[in-house]
Amino acid sequence: MFEASKTRRVRSQSFYDCFLSGSVLDIGCGEDLVVPHTQPFDLAYGDAERILEFFPAESTFDCVHSSHCLEHMRNVPDALADWWSLVRPGGYMIIVVPDADLYEQGI
Repeated sequence: MFEASKTRRVRSQSFYDCFLSGSVLDIGCGEDLVVPHTQPFDLAYGDAERILEFFPAESTFDCVHSSHCLEHMRNVPDALADWWSLVRPGGYMIIVVPDADLYEQGI
């Protein structure tokens, strides 16, 4: 919960300027958007494993970001392929997943 706020403490301003300054789709964000200008997509909007049903094929983003969502997908390769298809050429996909050992230690 509030994973974007946690990563905000370790990401530099240059990281945000480079990767998150354009159009951003934030998959699984809840109410904790990675940047204020994010297009949010959470369970309330639909199933992230069927994201292409919610965005037309011509939809592209400078960055597709997802924090602590991928590990909940049933079919990770297909979800990643669909998410990647929403990244414009030359754009970025940023995925954050928990490290089981560190997560259990509260880190």
